[in-house]
Amino acid sequence: MDLRDWGWSAAREGEAAGYLSGGLRVARVIGRGQDLYTVTNGAGPRLASVSGAFGYRAALPSDYPVTGDFVACRVAGDSWVIEGVLPRRGVLSRKAPGRREEQQLLAANLDVVFLVFAVDGGRGFVPRLVERLLTLVRDGGALPFILLNKADLAGSLERCREEATKAAPGVEILATSALTGQNLELLRARLAAGRTYCFLGKSGVGKSSLVNALFGEQAVKTGEVRGSDRRGRHTTSSRELLRLPGGALLLDTPGLREAALWADEASVDEAFPDIAGLAGRCRFRDCQHGGEPGCAVEQALADGSLDGGRFDSYLEYRREVRHHRLMADAGAQRRERLRWKKISKLQRELNRERAHRG
Repeated sequence: MDLRDWGWSAAREGEAAGYLSGGLRVARVIGRGQDLYTVTNGAGPRLASVSGAFGYRAALPSDYPVTGDFVACRVAGDSWVIEGVLPRRGVLSRKAPGRREEQQLLAANLDVVFLVFAVDGGRGFVPRLVERLLTLVRDGGALPFILLNKADLAGSLERCREEATKAAPGVEILATSALTGQNLELLRARLAAGRTYCFLGKSGVGKSSLVNALFGEQAVKTGEVRGSDRRGRHTTSSRELLRLPGGALLLDTPGLREAALWADEASVDEAFPDIAGLAGRCRFRDCQHGGEPGCAVEQALADGSLDGGRFDSYLEYRREVRHHRLMADAGAQRRERLRWKKISKLQRELNRERAHRG
């Protein structure tokens, strides 16, 4: 195998030219630990750390490598040191958990993200969560695809399908079951060699069971689901890129506890194309859909062609992403002021030292 078996393509050669001319090698991050990364260039996995220079240049946590990244490594014997991260495509990210107003990257260079929801009567399928996760995927640039999993236990599969279609218009939907094998062959047919796929969803929706079913063996650990609320435990604790027998690359992620949006308002519009389309027909270009004359959105709400709950989600997400961006910009400005304050202090100390020597 070589790096092309891990998603590399000739179209990316130009991005690596500067690194290659400096004697570095390109590899892909296929796993991450506390301080070390697992990388491969096709010749087997290697452990790698980031260089001191890389750590000095990295201003934010999102600057560090994540699973799926292509990285430039300096190799000396068995030592692999990451010196740079190549441009990312198809990223998956969210706002960092807690009070930190910054981006948390989950994975990079994804072609398709499978949004997995359990339709077994528990809390695995919520139309509003479909909208939220779809917004995350749209913002990162990957192609979304919805899996209604545990279909063998669904009390009303068609109702769930209808709700998913309304929450994600235009997105392909497939009902699956790892237990019975329902539609697994159709799912396999959508996994192309050399392309990178990701399973994303809450705990207990059956992501790891689907991975094992696609492998045909116990490739990842699975856990029991509580009978009281049909919720599962977090059995996947890290993000590891796996290579399926047919050559497709699959990333199984830990169950999401939080999915705070790190996106822009354009991505929200892309996740709600029906509302964005209505807004384009309003009389005024800057219509806020709050009582202005000739508002197509309010007309759709009045005649029932637009669901009020969906419109509330749309407004909520636009407010949320705007707030996070404003807070992040304020934080960046504070960090920049502190950086220049530190530089000025060092310059004054250097000038005093020079004057003393003179």
